Amino acid sequence: MASDDAEEEEELRAVALKNAESILAARRRAETELLAANEALEQKTRELQEQREWFQVSLSSIGDAVITTDVEGQITFLNPVAERMTGWNFLEASGQPLERVFQIINENTREPALNPVRIVLRDGNVVGLANDTAIISKDGRQTPIDDTAAPIRDANGRLLGAVMVFHDVAVRRQAEAALREETRILELLNEAGVGIAAELNLQKLLYRLTDAAAKLSGATFAAFCYNASDNPAESSCLYASSEVAHHAFAQLGLPGSGVLFNSTFRGESVVRLADITQEARYAPPVLPTGMPPRPALIRAYLAVPVISRSGEVIGGLFFGHSEPGIFSQRTERLVRGVAAQAGVAVDNARLYEAAQAQITRREQAEAALRETDRRKDEFLATLAHELRNPLAPIRQAALISKMATATEAQKRWGHDVITRQVQHMSLLLDDLLDVSRITRGTLQLRKQATELAAVIEAGVETARPILDAKRHRLSIDMPRELPCMNVDPLRIAQVLSNLLTNAAKYTDPEGSIRVVACRSADSVIIQVIDNGIGIAPEALPRIFQMFSQVAATQDRSDGGLGIGLALAKGLIELHAGHIEARSDGLGRGSEFSVRLPIGILTVPGRAREGTPADDSAPIKRRLLIADDNQDSADSLAMLLRMEGHEVAVAHDGPGALAAVARFKPEFVLLDIGMPGLNGYEVAQRIRESDPSSPVKLIAVTGWGQHSDKARARASGFDHHFTKPVEPERLMELLRDPTG
Repeated sequence: MASDDAEEEEELRAVALKNAESILAARRRAETELLAANEALEQKTRELQEQREWFQVSLSSIGDAVITTDVEGQITFLNPVAERMTGWNFLEASGQPLERVFQIINENTREPALNPVRIVLRDGNVVGLANDTAIISKDGRQTPIDDTAAPIRDANGRLLGAVMVFHDVAVRRQAEAALREETRILELLNEAGVGIAAELNLQKLLYRLTDAAAKLSGATFAAFCYNASDNPAESSCLYASSEVAHHAFAQLGLPGSGVLFNSTFRGESVVRLADITQEARYAPPVLPTGMPPRPALIRAYLAVPVISRSGEVIGGLFFGHSEPGIFSQRTERLVRGVAAQAGVAVDNARLYEAAQAQITRREQAEAALRETDRRKDEFLATLAHELRNPLAPIRQAALISKMATATEAQKRWGHDVITRQVQHMSLLLDDLLDVSRITRGTLQLRKQATELAAVIEAGVETARPILDAKRHRLSIDMPRELPCMNVDPLRIAQVLSNLLTNAAKYTDPEGSIRVVACRSADSVIIQVIDNGIGIAPEALPRIFQMFSQVAATQDRSDGGLGIGLALAKGLIELHAGHIEARSDGLGRGSEFSVRLPIGILTVPGRAREGTPADDSAPIKRRLLIADDNQDSADSLAMLLRMEGHEVAVAHDGPGALAAVARFKPEFVLLDIGMPGLNGYEVAQRIRESDPSSPVKLIAVTGWGQHSDKARARASGFDHHFTKPVEPERLMELLRDPTG
């Protein structure tokens, strides 16, 4: 029993020992596993710390700002960039609500912007900031930013917080703005270049140039001033301005006088002033006394010369702005580029305008030639008509004189008809010659102290026949006392006669014509006023042109060559006077006004050729007439013989020389166009044969130009008569004892 108990006890002891050993082994294993687990945990902790440190170092070293928060939106991390941009350090910001550290606003509205982290924590999604967002730092600095916020999750996706990455975009925005500005400048330069190059109208070109330069420079005031260097007193003028009140320009003074403009107009340099009011050269405009000073419209100033390819300073571009220092060196370069383009474009526009002007002048000249040719044809037809008209009564009067049955009264009547018609033809030819002399500048006035009353009386007397024939009522209104005029009395009487004749032609029978004379401060005014058919407004500008006759009134004019008014205008202008025509229109009459300067009076000169001489005893002369026109020579010889002179006749050049040698005349009248020897040759041989001979040589010819008279004098002639010879003038010469 006892052994059994001992055995059982032994077995229990053995089992207990075995169990203890198992327990000890298990404990040893647990301790070993725990040690290993602790080591593993420590390793993981070290790794996690290393990762955290690496993460913080990484976030601190990147160029963007980084802020992290927990799920409550409280800050758990700021990297150094975020510290600089927010003005908070990590220790200050840690645990602070994000909105306190990260304050953002809308740049345009200045209103607070919605914080993206709150949206991330609410919705768990990645969120980016809206454009135009800026952060306000702790010290109030404003910085434009872009940012992105994202959720932070654990391995199981549980939301642990949020991370926000943002960066300063000021430099980028400046670059974008600069790029936009460069694009705008390039577009403006392209637009300006194309527009300037394509525009050939100078005025439009200058407007385009000024507007383009104004846009490039950003000026509130822009102008192109044209350089009129030929007139220093007005060296430039405002030619084109761009969207600015003209009174802004007045602040700088007139371009021609302002010293600020001088270097530009001389093409010396560009002038760029930050503040013109601080310049010693600037003189503010003088204001009326008591008027308060006005603020300067222009502070910043820029002026660039525009120079042509040939080096001529065409003008200048002038710019102004109310903000000082607005114009930079870059602005200056841009405007100089436009000015260089403009110089070439202005040259081109000038050449185009010159070509267009030349084309216009040529077209006008061609039109004028066509008009002159048309009027010449009309004149020749009218001249032929006017010269033929007297031939019929002359021929008929000559036949009456030859008829055996004609009474003495009828013969005298025929002689009067011939005299009147010849006088009419002579007046036509005289007018033509006078117009020709005025045109060539060879008509000479014989001025003398002349009473106006005598001139008016002479003019009326000449026009009396046509006035009486149409039964016109003529009235003369003239002050009792008028000063003497220093004029050619015969020419002024001729003008008045032409005006009266013109009025009579275009006034119905029994019409009214008035002559009114008066004096102004320095001139005498003579007016011829009628109640005739008047002048259409479109006809007034050409009323004084040669061969001009108003088409609508030609059937009322009673003939004429259309040179009377042109002759009157030429004669008045030779006297330094003025003539003009006025009319209220057709059917309203007309008024012609002559204004003559009173001038400085001279001692009355000798009477003009053609003025009757005193009644001295007649002198008998020996004369030779040489003319291949036998009727002309014989009729003149007969007339001179009837005056008591001794006359010989020849009909060619050699015959004239023989007659001179045989007849020994005192006067020789030589036609120029004779057969055998012409008149010039005959005169030269007479002078060469006896240089001391007192014989007087008179050229009688239809050629009355200045050159013809000069050639006659060079050939030895003493006098020059233009056919038809006026018998009175010839008789006066023969009565003159001096020859």
